[in-house]
Amino acid sequence: MGTIRVLDPNVANQIAAGEVIERPASVVKELVENALDARASRIDVAVEGGGTDRILVSDDGSGLERDDAVLAFERHATSKIRSASDLQAIRSYGFRGEALPSIASVSSLVLTTSTGAAQGTRVRLRAGRVLSVEPAAHPRGATVSVEGLFHNAPARRKFLRSPATETSHIASIVTRIAAVSPGIAFSLKSGGRDLAAWPAAGDYRERVAQIVGRRESGLLLDVERRAGALRVTGLGSAPALSRSTSADQNLFVNGRPIRDRRILHAIQAAYATLLPRGRYPLVYLFLEIPAEQVDVNVHPAKAEVRFLRPGVVHDLVREALLQTLGLGRPVQDLTPRATGIAEPPPGEWFVRPNPRGAGEPGRATSGAPFLSETVDQHVPSSTAAPPPGRGLFEGVPLAPLAQFRDTYILASAPDGLVILDQHAAHERVLYERFLAESRSGGVVTQRLLFPVTVEVTPAERVAFEESHPSLRALGLSIAPFGENTLIVDEIPALMSGAMIDRLVRELLGEVLDWRQSEGMERLRHRIVASAACHAAVKANHPLDAPRMRAIVDDLLGTALPMTCPHGRPVLLRLTLDRLEKEFHRT
Repeated sequence: MGTIRVLDPNVANQIAAGEVIERPASVVKELVENALDARASRIDVAVEGGGTDRILVSDDGSGLERDDAVLAFERHATSKIRSASDLQAIRSYGFRGEALPSIASVSSLVLTTSTGAAQGTRVRLRAGRVLSVEPAAHPRGATVSVEGLFHNAPARRKFLRSPATETSHIASIVTRIAAVSPGIAFSLKSGGRDLAAWPAAGDYRERVAQIVGRRESGLLLDVERRAGALRVTGLGSAPALSRSTSADQNLFVNGRPIRDRRILHAIQAAYATLLPRGRYPLVYLFLEIPAEQVDVNVHPAKAEVRFLRPGVVHDLVREALLQTLGLGRPVQDLTPRATGIAEPPPGEWFVRPNPRGAGEPGRATSGAPFLSETVDQHVPSSTAAPPPGRGLFEGVPLAPLAQFRDTYILASAPDGLVILDQHAAHERVLYERFLAESRSGGVVTQRLLFPVTVEVTPAERVAFEESHPSLRALGLSIAPFGENTLIVDEIPALMSGAMIDRLVRELLGEVLDWRQSEGMERLRHRIVASAACHAAVKANHPLDAPRMRAIVDDLLGTALPMTCPHGRPVLLRLTLDRLEKEFHRT
């Protein structure tokens, strides 16, 4: 007897689920896209336990008749296409007929639906097998309940992250879909708490304002450009508004959220001369491309597309942004630059806070999980500034001479000239001071005379709830203040020069971008580095002589004066030997 067998349909569906359903957010994406294809005007999403316990998606779309409700769970059953030629011009979100059977194969699923013309239908399934089909009362539309996701796939379930992290992924996908569907009302709940409630909007600018808040939406510029049959519209941030990650670069092709490296490169090229390395603009770009010039049937998750003319799309996006930013002229494509934050050396992490400092007035408490971990015993616990004159600067005094272009400090040294980037230098100083304060068991804080409110997205709200104890231990007193608003009434004293609202969103962005595999040490570094960057003196800021002297002296007292926490160089040295050689004196 032969060894080759045809797989059982349920086994085949579980294999397909491995590609289509990566995590709870994938389930939400597929169900919401089905609702959009059904021409819903309102979509409500509720999750529990990060989506692993329960996902509930309701809509008021066209609904399904009884026979279609049952047939929908057969693999490759779809109402979106009829023949292979339809694949050349796909205009719907779904078309593969894989999502519903894949979801049902790894969960307990209940579909309740009605077309509004007759009694509704309820279909119950578990692990891909139909348990019952029965009449049910339901208004026009559909409600899908998914429980016990991956209950029969423990290998997949164990790779999921915490419920809060999975909820943030769900919030991100709902936010992206809502951005490209402004005429549809959306709501999102987690564990009974409202994370988002966006009424139908008139256009994408109004919807984006609902998502990011009126304050930041005021810094978004209109983008529009056409190249033949191709068109790009949307919003791009002014240079004054940027992020520490590329997570807020939102791309859509014919109404479909996508990720595309070529388009991301075009965005980077447009902003290359306006933002420092490691900073990313906030963009919402909507590309309209003839269906026959884009292939969406590249991956089961439908998050990737293939363009017929990728170079034209790249140039269209770049030129549109350059035009919006007032730089509408051809520019040379830039090679992608490294954007990661430099890892700090051993010994640059927090040690366990000193219990004696707990509860002192003006100090943050030390109850955060990642501030209470024990590190290697060889790490010095002293909070005193390290003695100046180590390494390259041992016994070498620097005397500030002048400031150049309100950005660089020129200083003399016994062996030549030193040029310091004032922002990078001050950033290094604040970073190490912040670490030192944390080592001592608390952060000196400063209460704000007028509390600051910060509008956040649903994903940022989840990140805040997950990281609130850690942020509090770093000296930030933040509390919920309404549905999508936080209020800040206390900050670290060292951060008094920072823009509070941008600082908070930046820190939440670091939490969202962090991956558990990086470890808590990495998250700790990212948060402190981001806070130091916001509080440091900026470029194009004039400094008097005492202020320049203070920055130079403080820099000489740091452990790593050559680079900022993000890995950028702090100073350049032009030796006397080099000067004499250039002037042919030797």
